[in-house]
Amino acid sequence: MIELPKACVVDKFIPKKTFYEKVNIPNSIREEFVDKLSKIYWKYKISEDTINVSKTENVEEIEIFELELKEKYNCKNIIKVITKNIPYPILFYIKYENDFQYAIKYNDEVFFSEWNDNISFIFSGLNMEVIYDNIVKTITNIDNKVKDLDSEIQRKDNIIRLENEIVKFESKIRSEKQFNIKVQYNEQISKLKQKIEELKNNG
Repeated sequence: MIELPKACVVDKFIPKKTFYEKVNIPNSIREEFVDKLSKIYWKYKISEDTINVSKTENVEEIEIFELELKEKYNCKNIIKVITKNIPYPILFYIKYENDFQYAIKYNDEVFFSEWNDNISFIFSGLNMEVIYDNIVKTITNIDNKVKDLDSEIQRKDNIIRLENEIVKFESKIRSEKQFNIKVQYNEQISKLKQKIEELKNNG
């Protein structure tokens, strides 16, 4: 679990209905709050007052929430609802029985660590925005030396998208009976692999 100075500790229980009783939430997401989420805790507050790091116009403070799940699943929808109602970035510590993972939202996308990945966060830097960027880099496995976080995330997303396209073509090859069409699919796969190599080399 995350360790921070005592000044950062909040340790406050937040009722789920604080979020799912909002009138603009679809019924399916309300059901996720009720059926799949057990408890929400506001564990820590990282701010100018608690760790003596300057806030910025974009990031005034960072919260750390703990989510206890009733089952092990991707709780992206719950996280999006919670973050929509809180004006600060939130690092989520997600628990299901003895399993855990971390998550954070960045540019409207929610990024998750692998389950039970013992990663270490850096809660220090020139300002709160640097700390936030470092949290995102840690969860997304981006080197801390990378300066343009948006471009690096886009590059990684492009690689994943191309890899998924390769998987689709490989599936088509297995089910295709015509040899000439298989050859065409293999050509497409080769082109996609070349693009992936180019993206990796530009990292």
